[in-house]
Amino acid sequence: MSRSLLATREPPAAAHLSSTVGQLRSVVRPPGHATILLVDDDSAVRESLHRVLALEGWQVVSAASGEEALEHLATHQPDLLITDLCMAEVSGWDLLFHENLHRPALPIFVITALPVPAARDADHFASEFFQKPLDLEALVAAIHRRLRRAPAPATPPPNPAVAQPFP
Repeated sequence: MSRSLLATREPPAAAHLSSTVGQLRSVVRPPGHATILLVDDDSAVRESLHRVLALEGWQVVSAASGEEALEHLATHQPDLLITDLCMAEVSGWDLLFHENLHRPALPIFVITALPVPAARDADHFASEFFQKPLDLEALVAAIHRRLRRAPAPATPPPNPAVAQPFP
């Protein structure tokens, strides 16, 4: 091992503490702070996008694989899922189908380097679709729009055009 790797390595207790703090952050969050699950096997994309989203004030949980994302989704409810399509083992396609089946209301944003014709079917399952290289301003604006939406009311508001009975 090189000296630089040894110098940056956390002691096991610190690594465990960092992991525990990360888990608590994803469970206990201040009101109004949405949690985004970010899934991409490309560490450069994942880390830079994580920083951008965190600077916007969102709690970001990153997963390096579809398997890691499914483990997180088994015990947590993010407000938004962002996933790459092409990953080994459990792909972004698998996550799309799984979450559409189990949590159809979860907004899912797809990010991919696939050419548009090859990824066109993702549009049917995803809330938003973004081609790599990413237009970060468009992505951030779409996340803001999606997370600001209020849940649909349980009963529709009264229609003022329909005559209402007198009390």
